[in-house]
Amino acid sequence: MSPPLETYDGIRIYAPTGIGKNGRYYNLRWERVDGTRGKTTGGTTLDQARWKASQVSAYESSAAGPLAVTRLDMLVTAYLAEGRSPYGRKRPWRSSYRNQTEDQLLRTIRGFEHYRAMDVTRELVDQMRAQGGTPRMVQQNTTAWRGLLKWGYARKEPYFTAAQSELLPQGAVNPLPALVGTEMPERRDRVRQVGEHEDYVRPEDAPSAPQVMRLGRALARRFPAWGRLAPELAANCGPRWGEQFQLTADDVHLDGCGGRPDPHFHIDWQIDAGAKAGTSRRITPKGNKTRLAPIAPQSFTGYALLDQLRHRVAAAYEERVAGTNPEALLFPAPRGGLLWHSAWASDYLLPAMREAGWPLTDWTERRDEWSAQTHSYTQLERNRTMAELTWHSLRHRFARIAIDTYHCDSGELMALGGWENKATVDNRYYESGLEHTLSGLGLFSGRSATRIEGTYSG
Repeated sequence: MSPPLETYDGIRIYAPTGIGKNGRYYNLRWERVDGTRGKTTGGTTLDQARWKASQVSAYESSAAGPLAVTRLDMLVTAYLAEGRSPYGRKRPWRSSYRNQTEDQLLRTIRGFEHYRAMDVTRELVDQMRAQGGTPRMVQQNTTAWRGLLKWGYARKEPYFTAAQSELLPQGAVNPLPALVGTEMPERRDRVRQVGEHEDYVRPEDAPSAPQVMRLGRALARRFPAWGRLAPELAANCGPRWGEQFQLTADDVHLDGCGGRPDPHFHIDWQIDAGAKAGTSRRITPKGNKTRLAPIAPQSFTGYALLDQLRHRVAAAYEERVAGTNPEALLFPAPRGGLLWHSAWASDYLLPAMREAGWPLTDWTERRDEWSAQTHSYTQLERNRTMAELTWHSLRHRFARIAIDTYHCDSGELMALGGWENKATVDNRYYESGLEHTLSGLGLFSGRSATRIEGTYSG
């Protein structure tokens, strides 16, 4: 090739060759940030070639470094392989969070895999995060991409520039969903009392005693050994599902232990929702907080909780000896191992709830389903069922029992239930707002000249 006519900021401009169908075009040649060679045509006049060279120069100079030419599919693979939060202490992800992030990011880059890190602009990232069927999915995509951008910049060898890392600030406006999708119905309409926190849990937001008893009887027909006990333990002792369904007989101390004389059980683990078959399925509880959970002699339903738990512990030990329940699980799957949450919910819990008369909402979901084979979407429709009161709502009943029956303060409730902080407990279970209404009414009527102290239990 003959020498270049001129060089613009490292971009070499060559005269047209006059050969072939592109022979009348000027040619541009340059070295990319990763050392590979770039080339393109630059129009049919020298002025057009100079303008194109300026655009190429501006684009190449915007790259964060050699890794900026990494394809998005390879970039996402590297991010997931590192599996670590880009924020704060950069802790390793739990497998369930990694799986969610993988689903979200792979969903966003469908059709955009060939773009490079340096190609990412606000316009492009908006197109990618719009690949969801509902506003909630778009928000999930946004959160995943915000983490990816930060991770890609805060590195010794960055993929993104500082400007790219700030493309999605907190509060950034989300695009409309680009795919077909149906929002899950709201579990229930709520009208709040003045002063009531939006997360406040009222007594009616948790299962009643008759509902717990009916669900227990329905589950007992599916799991005779422990079905009746399971919802009673959840409602009266407060474990999360993953904590409860990995409990073993060894975790239960009905006569106390280690200088703690009261009946309790140890919550040291929970089931890992993202674990794969054949791997360890236990991880530390939420927030990496272990705790002791209380056991009352009698349930709020009248069920003899302590006695029935004692019988179940003895039976679990017998099952371990017999080989049908090797870990002496309190709530084993039919074959003796840990239950899987998805199978539990669809195969056992929802049918039992329907039988027990718990409020359920049936709805039809329409969504675009991606085909990896055809690289296209097909619109699908399926029937879904949603529980208005979930299994987790039994934990809300535990909190109401702890407050209304045993008069636990927020610090005691936080310790027994393993909530993350006192503010969460206060907002959900103590701050009803009614205490202020009652004291205000008293002031206006002349009944009381002082405000009522404390909180209203509901």
